Amino acid sequence: MSQKAQNKLARKQRELSRKRKGSHRYLKAKEELARLHRKVARQRLDFHHKVARGLVNRYGTIVHEALNVGGLARSYVAKGVHDAGWAQFLRILAYKAEEAGRRVVRVDPKYTSQDCPVCGHRERRPLWVREFTCPACGASLHRDVAAARNILAKAWTGPSGRDALAS
Repeated sequence: MSQKAQNKLARKQRELSRKRKGSHRYLKAKEELARLHRKVARQRLDFHHKVARGLVNRYGTIVHEALNVGGLARSYVAKGVHDAGWAQFLRILAYKAEEAGRRVVRVDPKYTSQDCPVCGHRERRPLWVREFTCPACGASLHRDVAAARNILAKAWTGPSGRDALAS
């Protein structure tokens, strides 16, 4: 959700909280707030549909981490998870891909940002370390790029070590 929409929602919620419950002005403010929430939800849904359609049109196979979105929504990143609507986006992506005859592959997220995509060396790092430098082979990549390569490699080999995308 954009900062502008967040500020508008916060302002409308403050306005509502200052009204006397049950009054005409309270009911009017409540309806305005509900209308704003609907607008934000529709904007998010529209964005999800457009991004999912773009991905499905561009790629034959789409790979993503099988994240526990419910668990993340109860963590310190909850606001970002709810604002982005991850679960809704993944559902839309899955049905659009199926409709178009494309594949969506979910991979286990374990160690994707800790393993070196070049040599496979594993080293635990805090999330604030954004540069991935492997002490074993010397490979230097942005942490997200390294994780993306590991996710793609997991999709190709699958959990059993065989070629998952070929089947």
